[in-house]
Amino acid sequence: MRLCLMLGFLQLVGCSATEPERNYYLLRHAQLASVDDPVPAQIGIGQLTVASYIDGSGLVLEVMPGEIHHARYHQWAEPLRESLRGYLAESLAAVSGKKVSSEASSSAVWLQRIDIRISELHGDHLGHAKLVAYWRVTDIKKNKVTVEEEFNSRLPLANDGYGALVLAQKQLLDQLADHIAKTL
Repeated sequence: MRLCLMLGFLQLVGCSATEPERNYYLLRHAQLASVDDPVPAQIGIGQLTVASYIDGSGLVLEVMPGEIHHARYHQWAEPLRESLRGYLAESLAAVSGKKVSSEASSSAVWLQRIDIRISELHGDHLGHAKLVAYWRVTDIKKNKVTVEEEFNSRLPLANDGYGALVLAQKQLLDQLADHIAKTL
């Protein structure tokens, strides 16, 4: 009899618990580059590599040095690798005033290729967003790397929460694009 009462109670408790709502975030640039220009881009994003620990659907927090947490209810709306490619191309175009392709297949017409490796893109336990990235610019005609640099920056979150983390990450990606654009 007690077992039946306990099982009934556990069932009641289990049914009354509601799962938190999932939140999905898009990585989109506020200023979209013009798509009506028939002239092909002469600059393009080539290889884009993302550290495997951040290449999942959940946003990532470093809860203490060396320990991370993947958010279950705060996720990217689309694969991060694809979002980063488009976002960086749009941001580079906005700051450089040049057309930048996010399509790796159109490299035949490029004069410059930008290869990017994102090693860190997460929040930390102190309330900051962090981005560590490496990039190189290759002159396609000369088949020569002309620039190879590192970007390492943190920004404090304006507010608490994952929405604020995403906004800070966008600001960091815009800063990265600005640094890259100055080397083109």
